[in-house]
Amino acid sequence: MGLFTLPLAMSDSCLLPEFDAQETAAIAQRLYALQGPMKLLHGERDLNYRISDARGKFVFKIANADESLDMLDCQHQVFERLRRERAFPLIACALESVNGKQIETLRDAHGRKHYCRVLPYLEGRMWSEIAVSGSELLLDLGSNLARLDRALSGFTHPGLERPLLWNMETTGAGLAAYKPLLANDDERQLVEHFESGYLARVVALQDQLRRSVIHNDANRENVIVNESGKRVTSIIDFGDMIHSWLVLEPSIAAAYAMLEQPDPMASAEALVRGYHRGLALTGSEIGLIFDLIGMRLCMSVCLCAHQQRLEPDNAYLSINLQQSWDLLRRLEPICWTDARDRMMAACSAD
Repeated sequence: MGLFTLPLAMSDSCLLPEFDAQETAAIAQRLYALQGPMKLLHGERDLNYRISDARGKFVFKIANADESLDMLDCQHQVFERLRRERAFPLIACALESVNGKQIETLRDAHGRKHYCRVLPYLEGRMWSEIAVSGSELLLDLGSNLARLDRALSGFTHPGLERPLLWNMETTGAGLAAYKPLLANDDERQLVEHFESGYLARVVALQDQLRRSVIHNDANRENVIVNESGKRVTSIIDFGDMIHSWLVLEPSIAAAYAMLEQPDPMASAEALVRGYHRGLALTGSEIGLIFDLIGMRLCMSVCLCAHQQRLEPDNAYLSINLQQSWDLLRRLEPICWTDARDRMMAACSAD
């Protein structure tokens, strides 16, 4: 996929499946023999319910109509690979239906086809519940992401070859399409400030960046931590997984680690240091982390404007929006060379 090719096929992918709780309960019981109290869970593209069955707690997931069977199969293969490699303390592998299938097919009231599946519900605290992320947690998160990426080294699957709005390699076209939706010129100029650095440095060096399959979305709602808030127990939601630049993994996670923190750069440095300990980054990769953090935040605010226009009642789509704008304003005065030097120092500290 070219750097400036916008994946238009995914433009409506935030629209959630249209099944009410009663319908969902009936489907879960018929296909997976699940029965018990249900709780709706947040989701960007999938309809997710936690079901407390006599056998335990499970997440029943109905995928967006645009989701491919290949991508769901890809996720399940990744879960099994991570389980074999013991990448995290907790890993949710798919359950089989009463028909012996991990993925079942159903249709909504409009005749649209959806795939559904069941994963074990993983207990723990969400990273988003930790107001201030300590360096111990961030080092551990970086280490877990490195372990994840080592486990996925060499992995391939046809499901990964699909259009994706959150593909950082197509960010130029994405911003061009969605910047006009921002509220005012000040917001657009702020985005263009970070965009200029990305175009000047990342695009110029993209051929030097290693490529691999990455999670691509280690945000604060996708990381489970222990009760003390100092250790990662799992990383979930592999729906945005992609084959792309390896350095994106710690960069994306660092962008979320910086939100609402007293010293955002120190938070990013701790996470990147933890990743580098487990999977060494090259000098070229380290030098681009600040630009990639900025562009991830810019993607977040621009895609939020786009998705909110499509689905204004989906509150999940605006999670971290104001915090992202606040962080972009805090990062704007930072000189790129200073940021690069701090990241280099963080990776050479051990």
